[in-house]
Amino acid sequence: MNENIKDHDRIEKAFEITKIKQVGNISMKTNHYHDDYEIYYLLDGKRHYFIKDKVYDIKKGDLVFVEKNEIHKTFDAGAPYHQRILITFKKSYLNNILVEAKNYDLLSCFHGNANVLRLKIDEQKSIEILLSKMLYEDTHQVDSSSIFLKMMLTEFLILVERLLKNAPSYHIETTNLTHKRISEIITYINKNYVENLTLDFLSKRFFISTYYLSRTFKKVTGLNLNQYVNTIRIKAAEKLLFSTELNITNISEKVGYRSITHFGRAFKSITGVSPLKYKKILS
Repeated sequence: MNENIKDHDRIEKAFEITKIKQVGNISMKTNHYHDDYEIYYLLDGKRHYFIKDKVYDIKKGDLVFVEKNEIHKTFDAGAPYHQRILITFKKSYLNNILVEAKNYDLLSCFHGNANVLRLKIDEQKSIEILLSKMLYEDTHQVDSSSIFLKMMLTEFLILVERLLKNAPSYHIETTNLTHKRISEIITYINKNYVENLTLDFLSKRFFISTYYLSRTFKKVTGLNLNQYVNTIRIKAAEKLLFSTELNITNISEKVGYRSITHFGRAFKSITGVSPLKYKKILS
């Protein structure tokens, strides 16, 4: 994956669970987004987690929920090592169960304001037992494993929903002043991406030097400013291609491009296909 993200990391499996321990100061080289829901559980260590426009300080026993197509990235928080369990799944994986659930929002943990759930010690044990069972079932597949994994994922999501209802209000967003400043800038970009957002303009607006902004922005997000703005614009363009009958030229203008050529080049760099081909795939 290059620095322009091929930003759609399209995960092909309907469900995947992995457990990884990494030693050293490991950071994702760039942020990414994909059309899968993601659950991240930190078994040990510390991490910073960037999601949409916020940076969270993650520690052992924290659960992180990432909505599908939400830009995110983990990066080093100074721990000598960290160990995590990661679950990704497509909505279609639970289609039958979601239909059965009817008015119950099984995916509520992805739709609320809290991206992070800080678990108590006894809650950590319950979650880790269930995750261990899922890992074992996934690596020791038998005929019944598919349905059993769906049942356990459903149990996991229901358990998380109940824990979130009773969770106290923790301040999990980063206290790092630099990260908070970058979060403010990202929030501004996310709301004003149709404007001409240059490094010089943003540095003046937020009273920060162009050099410091450029260096720090890339450290937090994994992208330089121009790459990030393009990513936000192309995400917006994808939504318009999916939900409207607007032509390619109108869409490029609506998301902030003055040149249809520039729009086409940025769109293909990030999604891997041209806007026209993307629209044909949708139809």
